[in-house]
Amino acid sequence: MNNNLRIKGDFAFRNTDNSTEQKRVPVPYSAKPGVIAYVGTTTNDLRIDRRETQYLATNVYGEYENTFLDAHYLKFMAGYNYEESTYKRLMAQRNGLIYQDATDINLALGQSILTEGGWEKWNILGGFSRLNYSYKDRYLIEINGRYDGSSKFPSDQRYAFFPSASAGWRLSKEAFWKVSPDLISDVKIRGSYGSLGNGNIGSYVYQEQFSISQSSYILNGIRPQYTSRPSVLPDGITWETSTTSDIGLDFSMFADRLKFVGDAYIRNTTDMYTIGLTLPAIFGATAPKGNYADLQTKGWELTLSWRDEFKVMSKPFNYNMRFSLADNRSVIKKYNNPDKLLSDYYEGQVIGEIWGYTTEGFFIDANDVATHAKQSPQMRASPTNLWFPGDIKLKDMNNDGFVNVGTNRVADPGDRKIIGNSAPRFTYGISLGADWNNFFFSTFFQGVAKQDWYPSVESESFWGQYNRPYNNVPLFHLGNMWTPENTDAYFPRTMSRAASSSTARELGVAQTKYLQNVAYIRLKNIQIGYNLPKNLISKIGASDIKVFVSGENLWAYSPLYKLTRQIDVENTGPSDQVLSSNNSGDGYNYPLLKSISFGLSIAF
Repeated sequence: MNNNLRIKGDFAFRNTDNSTEQKRVPVPYSAKPGVIAYVGTTTNDLRIDRRETQYLATNVYGEYENTFLDAHYLKFMAGYNYEESTYKRLMAQRNGLIYQDATDINLALGQSILTEGGWEKWNILGGFSRLNYSYKDRYLIEINGRYDGSSKFPSDQRYAFFPSASAGWRLSKEAFWKVSPDLISDVKIRGSYGSLGNGNIGSYVYQEQFSISQSSYILNGIRPQYTSRPSVLPDGITWETSTTSDIGLDFSMFADRLKFVGDAYIRNTTDMYTIGLTLPAIFGATAPKGNYADLQTKGWELTLSWRDEFKVMSKPFNYNMRFSLADNRSVIKKYNNPDKLLSDYYEGQVIGEIWGYTTEGFFIDANDVATHAKQSPQMRASPTNLWFPGDIKLKDMNNDGFVNVGTNRVADPGDRKIIGNSAPRFTYGISLGADWNNFFFSTFFQGVAKQDWYPSVESESFWGQYNRPYNNVPLFHLGNMWTPENTDAYFPRTMSRAASSSTARELGVAQTKYLQNVAYIRLKNIQIGYNLPKNLISKIGASDIKVFVSGENLWAYSPLYKLTRQIDVENTGPSDQVLSSNNSGDGYNYPLLKSISFGLSIAF
């Protein structure tokens, strides 16, 4: 076979077993000497739950590569990709264990028997190709194409083609380029345009699905099974497509000591998979998810690095620095919300914007409550509908005598305005490194220069007992709650449930006073080490031996920490409440841990 032609393939198989076994038996405890009671006196069962996911993937492709006339370089690749995932579940549960240590379901003889199953399968098939061409390493062209199909879409919308192309021009290779490489070593201008498809959705969202359940009622001596109506289906569903236009510049200066890489791009996401417009209650069902929106993202990225060396005690001291910075802003370009209701996406919406009230302070006395704009009935203090000194006082922005949401439209938001944005802006990274006389050092910082966060009503770590009476009291609340003697406190009077509803409670509504600045910088890693001299390690046949100490997450700073250090700043931020209802941005994630480790690395 011609050495310029290569055929390659790979195959991967992964079996994921999430099976569990659960046994429940009464647990004895004693509240006082001589008296034994039991927790779970009605439970005495065994559950065996077998869950298994089998995933396989294969790629087969051919490559042809050649150089013609010492100037033209050509490389062509084409192949196909196949992926398949199958999930199976079988669960059995039965009560009446003969003895507490039983681990076989045959040793459960009770009449309460529960069985459940599950099955899900999806597969993806695609063809791909790439053509690379360069002329004297001066003109660079790459053309890509993918044709993908997914079982997650209806048969008439299952396949889509995603092309892309890029080109580069290395000016520093042109004959007319007369600049010394000691000043400007390399200059390249790049441009690209292309699309990619996203099919990461549920396996059967385009099909009517019926769930079968067992009734709790007994009819004719049995508990009959029943099914409920399926969810509303979207009007067709297909690939979400992201099309990106990019222009970039690469250059290096001072004999490659200084390097710069910069890109500016516009990404248009069409047929974005999201939930539909909120429907009237008379519709009787939740709006389905579908390809309802278009989104445009404009952004840029840059990296600046410097590498050099100089002599220290007649030995070279090498050092390097690298700084990266990126930013983007996303705007909804299409969504069927002609009235621009704030409860849904709307055309012109900047992703992450936070609509909220302006906090004037706290009510100081009964007269202040009586003469202020009415904050009821749309909002109420908790647990009653009465307002007292120490409650939050919000500003009547439109001077109509009421503090409310108006018609909840962009044109009439009541007394709210955009007070912040939860999307991270100006993300950056800084890395430093050096080595001298076999000693080496490296460190890496990362951060976000601008980001806002309003704690949701489920942020227990922020609201504490303002959310629920049985929550813990965060340390930063102590001495920081309003009393007649402490009117400059950060939080209102002590009460519960003031932050347990996002629609009707004084702390649950976004407002300027509790909007948090969660910009941060964090030392992610620092490492110091020593490479043992080659003349020593060669005696034992080793090619490299190093000892080092490394630290992770040792330091961080954020304006949030001026208020509380009980919440890790990287565990705050937005969760897409349109696509999900989780509260992953409310500090519930496991916090990042500080760690110091010592290591020894030996290579032969």
